[in-house]
Amino acid sequence: MAPEDLEQLTQKIRDQLEEPITEKVTRQLMLSFSQMQSHFQSQMQSQGLTLPPEPEVSPSYARVSTKESCVDPLGNDPDKGDSEKYGLYVEENPPRLVALGRLYEGSTTVHNIPLLHDHVKVGVEEVKDADTLIHVPTEEVKLVGQTLNTFLTWSTHLVKRLSK
Repeated sequence: MAPEDLEQLTQKIRDQLEEPITEKVTRQLMLSFSQMQSHFQSQMQSQGLTLPPEPEVSPSYARVSTKESCVDPLGNDPDKGDSEKYGLYVEENPPRLVALGRLYEGSTTVHNIPLLHDHVKVGVEEVKDADTLIHVPTEEVKLVGQTLNTFLTWSTHLVKRLSK
């Protein structure tokens, strides 16, 4: 293989790996920050100190836990999710459809974890490939088959509106 071809191939591989690695490191940092914040708050409370309440991120979004929250499989709440169905894909060549769901474009968090700039909140309504690993796993959910009727973080470029 010519040195120029090898260098191009190396750069292509580097480019393909850079974004997923950056996303993974960002998720891990966000999780670590959240854990440290919880630990700090516990320490403050154990010493009898209180912190002022956190400001609301946006007046239109309630700060409530979404743990164990569910998606209406019939999509009966148009104010929350897009009425259109979307395909949720995994990164392959070509991308592979693994689930169907609704897009929640106005959301800024999923299960109290802030969304990254290139991710969206989705509600899974139909599983197409239960054994596929999701690329933004949680402690409770690692496989697409575990995502039915719950909310997930999904990369924006892997969420595609289904044609009518």
